[in-house]
Order: sequence, then C-alpha cells, then structure tokens
Amino acid sequence: MSQKPPAIVLVAFGTTSNRGREVFEVIEQAARERYPQHDIFWAFTSQTVINRLRLRGVVIHNLPETLALLQAEGYKQAVLQSLMIVPGQKDAEIAKVPTGALQVAYGQPLMASPEDIRDTVDAVRRDIAADSPTVFVTHGNAKYPQYNRALLDFAAAVEAHFTDAFTCSVEGEPGLAQLDIARQQAIKAKAVHFVPLMLVAGDHIENDVLGDESDSWKNLVGVQMASCAAPLGYNPAILAIFFRHLDTAMATL
Repeated sequence: MSQKPPAIVLVAFGTTSNRGREVFEVIEQAARERYPQHDIFWAFTSQTVINRLRLRGVVIHNLPETLALLQAEGYKQAVLQSLMIVPGQKDAEIAKVPTGALQVAYGQPLMASPEDIRDTVDAVRRDIAADSPTVFVTHGNAKYPQYNRALLDFAAAVEAHFTDAFTCSVEGEPGLAQLDIARQQAIKAKAVHFVPLMLVAGDHIENDVLGDESDSWKNLVGVQMASCAAPLGYNPAILAIFFRHLDTAMATL
C-alpha cells in the first residue's frame, strides 16, 4: 500500500462564536480546493475553547489529540500550519508538542517576515475606508512584549502608506495611542471604520471594539457611524499568504 500524502493540520487558537466558526469553514474549503490530494484536519490551541464547545456537543481536538489521531490512522507525515497572525507564544507552544513517529513540518504564521508584512498590508488595502479613518484592531501581547514586533512593523508600514489608517491593540503594543488621532479625524468625517487584524471577529470585536460599554473603542472615538470590516479569514489574499507558508513547509518533508 502506498503511503498516504502528508496530512494538513490547520492550527488555530479557536473560537466559541458561531460566526467565527463560519470563518473556519471558509478557510477549510479554500484549503481543500488548493490541496485536493491531502486530508485536512483542525487543532485548537485553547483548551478552554475546546471544553466549552464540547459542552455544546461540538467535538474539536487540541494538537496532541490530533497528532495521536493521525498516527492511529496511519499517516507518516503532517504539515502543521499555524493560523496565528504573528509569530508568538502560541507558535512556541505548537513547536513543543511531541510528534511521536510523525515526520512534521511547521508552516509559519501570517506575518513571519518583512515580505509577509508587505503582502499583508497589500491584502488589507481593500478594507481601508475611503471617507473616514480606519483603525486596524490587533490583539497584542502584554505579558511577552517581544511578540509584538511584527504588529509594530505592520503599524509602521500602514501609517507610512496611509494618513488616515491606524493600528491599535487590545493588549500590549501598539496599544491605544493612535486611537486619539483617529478620533480627531473621525469627528471631522463623522464616522470611523474598524478592520480586525484577526482571523475571526469574536469577543474582542463584539465587546472591546463595538460594545456598548463606555470604554469600548467605538465609544472612545465617539462618533455615531462605526462600521467594521470582515475578519482576515474571509480575505483570499490573506489565505494565499498562509498557503504560501504551507507550501514552503510541505517542500521540506
């Protein structure tokens, strides 16, 4: 019997949001179309998300469980494609998971190089508003600031190209420093546009950015018209960057 083609494991933080899970369906379909010879699997890195989904009857595996499943089903090779936005804590955790007898290659997250950052800026140009300031919403890392480097480089690239586009983060750097400048422009335009620099638009977008609390970003900007673009998982040009990384990893097997 010939050896099975390498399995592709899409590794994401995960989400309990039904809307977020719809994004994952779009990503999986794109992967199946691009890699028809390969079986596609998922692994979530957040055990909290996994446990909450299982309480709702939705079965999703963490990475150790997925790797054990692949070995039980006779796979010899696998590509673990990170769906993280920047190289960070989760990718370090992914690399530490024991892989057993599997030969494994690792696909880089979205913005792993200066070329990736340039391509990401090009990919999100379509989401920048024409007649109001645009605020890119990133997560950031308060505990491990070294993992914010790619976000800061992205912010610098965006702000070098666009006078009305800004990058802020929920945690860590770049923080909310640019939100005040966006607010000044938004008052003149009477509108603000948010763009999630996130794979899915979950709790952070629904509450931290667009929520009704006084400290939500929408209310800190203080204009009546606040719109929000779709998350990155719906952007084919963003998925193309992830798949480029997957191709590079696949070639090493």
